[in-house]
Amino acid sequence: MVKKFVSALGFLLPSFITCFLFKLVGHKIGKNTNISIFSYVYADDIAIGNDVDIRSFVFIRVKKFSIGNSSIISFGTQIKGENNFLTKGSNFIGAHCLINCEEDVTIGFYSGLGPRCTVYTHGSFLPVIMGYPARFEKVVLEDYAWVAMSVAILPGTHIESNCIINPGVILKSRVPSNSLIEVKSNVFSTINLSRLQTFLKKSDSDHLKKILDNFLTHYQIDYIHDENNKSFSAEKSYVFKYFPETDIIELFHGNKKITYDLKNFYTDYSKFKIHMKFLFYLRRRCGIILQTRYKD
Repeated sequence: MVKKFVSALGFLLPSFITCFLFKLVGHKIGKNTNISIFSYVYADDIAIGNDVDIRSFVFIRVKKFSIGNSSIISFGTQIKGENNFLTKGSNFIGAHCLINCEEDVTIGFYSGLGPRCTVYTHGSFLPVIMGYPARFEKVVLEDYAWVAMSVAILPGTHIESNCIINPGVILKSRVPSNSLIEVKSNVFSTINLSRLQTFLKKSDSDHLKKILDNFLTHYQIDYIHDENNKSFSAEKSYVFKYFPETDIIELFHGNKKITYDLKNFYTDYSKFKIHMKFLFYLRRRCGIILQTRYKD
């Protein structure tokens, strides 16, 4: 009863007070978490990771709610049901999604849903005594699964790792790994995604250099590129160094160093404006979500 009262209060309170109250009643709330005003979040057991952003007009009411680091639940989304909603981190739930949790919904690392997706774990309305079907089954998205806008996911759907589902598809079964699924007119097609990835990786050996070049150009930041030392000097006091063999970028400012590990998806904590801009650019323009390592 106390947890319900705190969740109701949080609907009208700023994020820092809501997070404080959630911790008081035993919920686990990570660092730099935002639960926006006019959002309602209730579960018997809540675990929210670091750098999670729950935006306004979100409604959540489930048994257990667990969302991993560096995730976003966007405006107007509803997540409700008698069971659990669980994610591993670096997730994105787009605006106005409807997620039914009569059975568990589990979303893996670096997976997400585009705007207006519908996820249902139950299919029942008409009376079963008259012979109508009723289906209750969990829904699973494994790691690195992206479901684009306006996709309907029906009970029992299991999307394996490394898949892209393009807009307008209706899913109700198992999707094998490395699939790109789309609808073209009246034709349902499946493409081997792993072959496309292999081709793209081989064709772009200077990806870190291009990321930094495009980032600095996008924000109109003056820079000098040193090809021999694989570095970009920006705003006179910042130096980016890149290491293609390990997919690591390092930012130096005086005696401080920030590491961006693009292979293992983590970075160091910093309040530098250029750091925050770079993280935003990586997420928005490159689809790279880095989780922040906080020092205790």
